[in-house]
Amino acid sequence: MARLPALNDSEDLVALNATVDGRLVAVSASGSRRTPLSSLRVRAHLHDGDDWRPVELDGPTVVPNKVDLLPDGSLLLVQSRCVRRPFEPVPDNAQIFSASGKALRSFRIGDGVEHLAVDEPGTIWVGYFDEGIYSGDPLSAGGLTRFDEYGRQLWTYWPQSGFDHIATCYALNVSARTTWAYYYTGFPLVRITDTKVSPFSSSPVRGARGVLIHDDVVVFIGRYGEPHQLTECRLRDGSIVEHGPVALAPLMEFGLVSTRGGRLYVQTADSVFEADLAQF
Repeated sequence: MARLPALNDSEDLVALNATVDGRLVAVSASGSRRTPLSSLRVRAHLHDGDDWRPVELDGPTVVPNKVDLLPDGSLLLVQSRCVRRPFEPVPDNAQIFSASGKALRSFRIGDGVEHLAVDEPGTIWVGYFDEGIYSGDPLSAGGLTRFDEYGRQLWTYWPQSGFDHIATCYALNVSARTTWAYYYTGFPLVRITDTKVSPFSSSPVRGARGVLIHDDVVVFIGRYGEPHQLTECRLRDGSIVEHGPVALAPLMEFGLVSTRGGRLYVQTADSVFEADLAQF
């Protein structure tokens, strides 16, 4: 358990994530949506296991709502939307900062970012929501895309025969070298290892907002009409079989932060908690 970072009265917590190795990283910003970027004060907060270390970010060019760390300790900040104004180029919506807060580079990562996660080698995984997928932006059109640390597109999802395209990526789970995606329509669960795609047929759970995986055990977080329900399933021969409810405390008062393999990170009003499926 870790307390959320202490903020000034003018700051809001705008992004929070757990990295692939279990570190917590947060971003705060001072100002409103109408505040010019030149006047926006953005700080990153890195948890060292005992307390948070704030880092002032120099020259942000995005209004961040997603964050993660690259393997060298650099900070990746992302703005979900990158809508082009008439007669102007499409703006970058991802920016890299050094560990000390110096702006290093920026690039475009696609419109409609719903999920952001960096894996152990430093690949950036992005899942998109429907407004981005159908915006005409080729980076987000596949619904799930991989980038390198310089914003070069490495791979995008293309469904196998019998499976639908992604209309909205409902859940993304990125561990060291394996990524899982769960999406509408159809709600299949897809495992991606490097570029090998292994789909599991439509889940008995529809509308989940997160997914945990450990060996052949899958726990879906939420479902249509029951956003806090936890449902345990098993992976069997390319299918997902419902096993029953999970013996964990209900998530009535928690916000979902991140899922990393079997590790779940949730947030209360003042703290972040971790639970590991391997321990149950």
